[in-house]
Amino acid sequence: MAPLIRQHDWAASPLGPMDQWPAILKGILEVGLNSRLPVCIYWGPEFILLYNDAWSAIPGDKHPACLGQPAREAWSDIWSILDPMYNGILQTGVAAHEEDRLLPMVRFGYVEEAYFTYNVSPIFGQDGKPIGLFNTAVETTGNVIEQRRQRLLTRLAERLGQVDDSEQICAQAFTLLAEASHDVPFCLLYRAGTLLGACGTDTNDRFAPAQLTLEDDPLHLFNGLKEAHQSPLGSQHVRAFAPWPEVLDSTYATPLNGHGDSLAVFGISPRRRLDESYATFFNELAALLGHALAAATQRTEERRLKEAVQEEARQRTLERDRVWTVSQDLLCVLDHQGHLRNVNPAWSSLLGWSEEQLIGRNSEELVHPDDLTPSIDIRATLARGERLQHFENRMRHADGSYRWISWHATEENGVIYGCGRDITEHKRGVELLEQAQAALHNAQRMEAVGQLTGGIAHDFNNLLASIRFSLDLITRRAPANAQPELGHILHAATQATERAAELTHNLLAFARRQALAMHPVDLGQQLRDWQGELLERAGPDVALTLVLADEPSVLTDSDQLHKAMLHLVENARDAMPGGGRLEITLQRQEIAVGDHDVPAGDYLGLTLQDSGQGMSESTLAHVFDPFFTTKGIGPNSGLGLSMVYGFIKQSGGHIRLRSEPGQGTCVTLYFPRGSSVVNIPDVPVIPTESTSQQLCVLVVEDNDLVRMLTVEVLEEIGYQVLQAEDAEQALPILQGDSAIDLLLTDVGLPGMNGEELAAAARESRPELPILFATGFAEIVQIDGSELATRMSMIAKPFSIDALRDKVNGMLGRKDG
Repeated sequence: MAPLIRQHDWAASPLGPMDQWPAILKGILEVGLNSRLPVCIYWGPEFILLYNDAWSAIPGDKHPACLGQPAREAWSDIWSILDPMYNGILQTGVAAHEEDRLLPMVRFGYVEEAYFTYNVSPIFGQDGKPIGLFNTAVETTGNVIEQRRQRLLTRLAERLGQVDDSEQICAQAFTLLAEASHDVPFCLLYRAGTLLGACGTDTNDRFAPAQLTLEDDPLHLFNGLKEAHQSPLGSQHVRAFAPWPEVLDSTYATPLNGHGDSLAVFGISPRRRLDESYATFFNELAALLGHALAAATQRTEERRLKEAVQEEARQRTLERDRVWTVSQDLLCVLDHQGHLRNVNPAWSSLLGWSEEQLIGRNSEELVHPDDLTPSIDIRATLARGERLQHFENRMRHADGSYRWISWHATEENGVIYGCGRDITEHKRGVELLEQAQAALHNAQRMEAVGQLTGGIAHDFNNLLASIRFSLDLITRRAPANAQPELGHILHAATQATERAAELTHNLLAFARRQALAMHPVDLGQQLRDWQGELLERAGPDVALTLVLADEPSVLTDSDQLHKAMLHLVENARDAMPGGGRLEITLQRQEIAVGDHDVPAGDYLGLTLQDSGQGMSESTLAHVFDPFFTTKGIGPNSGLGLSMVYGFIKQSGGHIRLRSEPGQGTCVTLYFPRGSSVVNIPDVPVIPTESTSQQLCVLVVEDNDLVRMLTVEVLEEIGYQVLQAEDAEQALPILQGDSAIDLLLTDVGLPGMNGEELAAAARESRPELPILFATGFAEIVQIDGSELATRMSMIAKPFSIDALRDKVNGMLGRKDG
């Protein structure tokens, strides 16, 4: 230690450089360094540590860092014990002496149970007052713990030698072990894989299973039947009934010597590591317990053997009777023809039949008709000597309902012994799971189809917009003498684009990407207003009935709802070629958690129930697919129900369709009650006479062809036009000095979209009218009525006249 002390940087410590140390410190340090006893000097009010080689083992891995440290830092883990003693000696000058004092210190990364015999004497200065402490210490941990363990083994041997019963041996052993929790925090005893008993912990703990199996052996305790070993508890750290606050993190498993297949599991104290002495103690303890149990077993075996045969017979009878009585399974005895000879009480509690009603009755009378043939066939199986396992059928309850039963049975000497377990709830759970999986699969499939159709419709709309503009321009610019020749051709082409546009709008409706004008709609009043049209669409052979409850308005698009209702009424009419009944009801419906078609919530349900032909399961699986139809090739596009599906989903609602062949079809549209949506209000503008000044429109469109034709159309109808292909080009124009009277922007722009561009434009031009044009029909939502003022939308493809009327209307022009 002397070299370490000389090399230490004392100038940075409260002691200062060594050449300035007082003579008394140097003298006492020299004495300590030359001593073979462990010596530590605590100097000054900070109790700075100076110690010799013999003492350097006491702090463990804190050495040599603790050299020159204040005691409060070096012994922070036990300072609450040392502080009163050290300061008391410094104040009174009276030395202290302790024998086998427990100091729970951290020396090797964990709190260790350590014992010391030490003497602490004051060091007096020239003024006669204590200025430091002289400490000699000897660690007695090994002796203290060894003596404690030997006392336990001695007491245990004396106590167990007086007991000849295995249970009493366990009880006596656990009583003593409970008092020795410093060394044995907990103990588990197993025999043949079964837990005999435990002390120091709860037998319900995960790491203390009541039955050891190769599959459920978290601590690998089976290895302890072969040789002693240590097992970590891992994530199953436990706090046993031990004197320490630390959790246990490992166990020691060892065979109970002399007792065959028995095993002892001991908790290892978190304040001691498993060294050779600790392992020897556990082995001796296990040997003592094993020999005691072996001797007790031998002494009691003879006594028990005398009563074994009679007791076994009695117990078997009692157990059979008890199992028969308390079992919740259906137990029965039948003759080879299936007549019930005996039944247990579970037949009454589970199926409602009394014993008197069943005895002598043929079990086939209770079997569901669909399950009767296989139920009869199993008797032949049993007659061949085969065991019946997991045979399922439905048995009739006294109230007429049926329960699913899983049977196990065997036959012996023409008598059938059966055991049936009620699996009705399990069956129902499996069915619900299959329904949920099917609903999820269908939702994912519909979403994928919607993404595909929506993308195609978006791109196709841009193409149609270009074609429609081109046709309109040709029509406007064709010479008058060419009109008779070209007119009917251009008219046919225009009608084709309109039909194609309607098709893409229906595709967008299915893809939930059509432009919706959401507003509060009183569904009951709306349906009354449409009643005449619905009656006409249903036809004279269909009896239409409306049952409409008075409910608050819901948010939806009345035009799209109108189309949906017409589609649904037409479908119902077509499903009843010979006439029938169609009932339309409107009522509040609360959907509970667990419904796989509709999320839980409060809805307004609009239901159409017809008495038509119904649909098969294969048809139901594709009924919402676009272009799927059961009506054959003709004018039907197969988009009716897919459009309804997309519309209701985009509106935030849901749709449910139930149908069976010959049982008609029921379609319910669910509209959330109390929902709210902020939409772009199409605020009317009071027309004003056009001035001599030419108005300017900024067109922002990423499709080159659409942008070119839009610019050309606007110029032709009398507007000055600026153009940009995206927001990045448009923003400098908007932020510049150019006079702009209207912003016409596509919604689905790359980068910053049209909605974001509109918000940015309003920062520099708060009153600027904004017209959104889109072929993808994104729903633009503006937060705040002030920002939404003077905004509108036009859906692609649109005609020159539609664009002219929309722009003129927003700018207040009558001409153009």
